[in-house]
Amino acid sequence: MTQTRISRPGGLLKASLLLLATVAARGQNAGSGPIRYVPGSTRKVCQLTGERDHETHLPTASRTASRFGLVAADLGDSFEYKGRLVFLFGDSLATPTFHGHPNGFSDPPRSPLANDAVAFADPLRPDRIRLDFTTNALGAYGNPVVLGADGKPAITLETNEVPVAGLALAGRMVVVFATDNPHRNAKPPEPLGFATRSVVGVSEDDGRTFRYCYDLSRGPDARFINVALAHGPDGFLYIWGTRGGDNYRKSAVFFARKQLSDLLRPGGMAYFTGFGPLGAPRFSPRESEAAPLFAEPMEPRHATGELGVEWNPYVKRWVMLYNCQDRDADHLPGIWMRTAEHAWGPWSDPQTIFNPQRDGGYGHFIHRAVTPQDPVDDGLAPPAARNRWGGAYGPSFLSRFTTGDAARGRSTFFYTVSTWIPYGQVVLRSTIERADARKPPKPFGTN
Repeated sequence: MTQTRISRPGGLLKASLLLLATVAARGQNAGSGPIRYVPGSTRKVCQLTGERDHETHLPTASRTASRFGLVAADLGDSFEYKGRLVFLFGDSLATPTFHGHPNGFSDPPRSPLANDAVAFADPLRPDRIRLDFTTNALGAYGNPVVLGADGKPAITLETNEVPVAGLALAGRMVVVFATDNPHRNAKPPEPLGFATRSVVGVSEDDGRTFRYCYDLSRGPDARFINVALAHGPDGFLYIWGTRGGDNYRKSAVFFARKQLSDLLRPGGMAYFTGFGPLGAPRFSPRESEAAPLFAEPMEPRHATGELGVEWNPYVKRWVMLYNCQDRDADHLPGIWMRTAEHAWGPWSDPQTIFNPQRDGGYGHFIHRAVTPQDPVDDGLAPPAARNRWGGAYGPSFLSRFTTGDAARGRSTFFYTVSTWIPYGQVVLRSTIERADARKPPKPFGTN
């Protein structure tokens, strides 16, 4: 796709018309006020994986260990497919046995080259999501594989090599996988390393196997290793991405788009490179020219890892969630949010919508380190990790459950967050509103 440029004064009318057309790509009729997080609105909804809830000690809705031999997993990007929700999980931990059979990482029918999981759920209630996993010959959760034209695995899906995002397309499942972790077999205390290439795969058997289509991003200019996907209103698939490898969680965020009808074929990517004189977005076919969408307000300027994005019709904004460990007096570490009228921006300043300390994570479902100043053990960590702090990462929208009031410019959305110590996922909810939103009238006789 060629770049959108204004090259001479004579093209002013054409450029103006182009700018009006780009407004149609979501952002039209948007409220003029900024979007703000409603303080205190973030709450845990449920625990998604595991046998028992780490906080309540009650059985989870899915009871993944006894039903599918899965102790825990991370990530959990979701999308709708054939009337159900699909969840893409990374780096799954298996029970030692399942129904009397060995169920370890390398025990047949498992392959040591694949270590992820795909699950389905009926989209009924966000607080009672019951996962049903694709299974192997033993009835335990199966590991998805990406096959080449020869029918053999085309990529590895070991440690920190995971499915990162997906969507339904003409009755098939299309998923972006991150792979090529140069240190996937590292043993602690060696660093584990992170994926350096992303590929597109398509499944015609409901997520059990995928056919390799092409590389989405690779090499020194790779900017789309971790990605978030969304259907644009203009026939494009919108793709937000961050770097991998040594730049994992040290990345800017980038944007690209591709005609949805060409998604299974290589090529055709258009990378956002910045804004023209009249504010219209510019695009290039070269990934090396992709420009950061924003920089963090403090050093390091680029510190983004996993991310999720959705269009919120109640506040009329694109909403981006991502994990960031930067902090200052105005920005607590945790899950950050930015908003924009257009998919490419400009994006608002960040707001912390989940911080484990502020929002009731520590000591409840995320481990608080045992220290001489605070020696009480919350029981959420194994003995070897008692003096380490847990954390949260990998936010992903559960868009089916987003609710709100467009007239008031207020919305509550649900999202999965991965936790480290203990390992797994929880579903959270948060509320946002337009700063200029019309408030409901107070009852008569109140101040």
